[in-house]
Amino acid sequence: MKLKKKLGMGIATAVLGIGLIGGGTFAYFSDQEAVENSFAAGTLDLGVDPTIAFSVDNLKPGDHMTRSFKMTNEGTLDIGKVLMNTSFSGTEDFEDHLKVDFLQSDGKVIESLSGKTIAELSEVKDQDITPGFWTWWPLVQEGKGIPLGTEDTIKIKVTFVDNGQDQNHLQGANLDVNFTLDALQTEGEAR
Repeated sequence: MKLKKKLGMGIATAVLGIGLIGGGTFAYFSDQEAVENSFAAGTLDLGVDPTIAFSVDNLKPGDHMTRSFKMTNEGTLDIGKVLMNTSFSGTEDFEDHLKVDFLQSDGKVIESLSGKTIAELSEVKDQDITPGFWTWWPLVQEGKGIPLGTEDTIKIKVTFVDNGQDQNHLQGANLDVNFTLDALQTEGEAR
C-alpha cells in the first residue's frame, strides 16, 4: 500500500506541476481601444435693453407714453419662448388707473395683454410674449422664439386713464412696475 500511496502522490505532483507550467505559457492575441466622449450643456441668456423702459414724472389723467425695449438672445441656444410676469409696489389704487397696451413684439400684436391695467396684468401668470411672424397661408401668426444672435423689440404704450371722475386721491402717487421675463429653451431634438 505504501507503494500505491507514493505512486499516487508522485502522479498528483506531476499533474500539478504540468498544470502550472502549461497554464503559465498559454497565450492569445488581444487589443484594446478607448472611445472618448464629451458633453457640454448650452446656455440661455436673455438680454434686455434698456433695463428701465419707463421713468416718467408729473403724470396727470389722460397722459400716455410709448416706449420700447429690446430682448436679445445672448446665450448659445435658441430661445423657444419668452414668458412675462408683472409685479408692482407703490401707492395703493394707482395700479388700477394705468392701462398698458402691448403694441407689438417683432410685428406680432400681443392682444391678450393689451388694454389691461397694471393690476390686471399682475394677475396674469406666465403670459407668452414670444416673438412671432406672419405666414402667407392661412395668414396666421406663428411663434418663432428668439434664435441665437437675434433680437426682438417690444413696444408698449401706458395711459393714465382719465375716468371722468374725481381722481384727486392720486395726486403725488407713484408706482414701481416690474416685467419679469423668463426665457425657455426650444424642444429637445435628436443630435
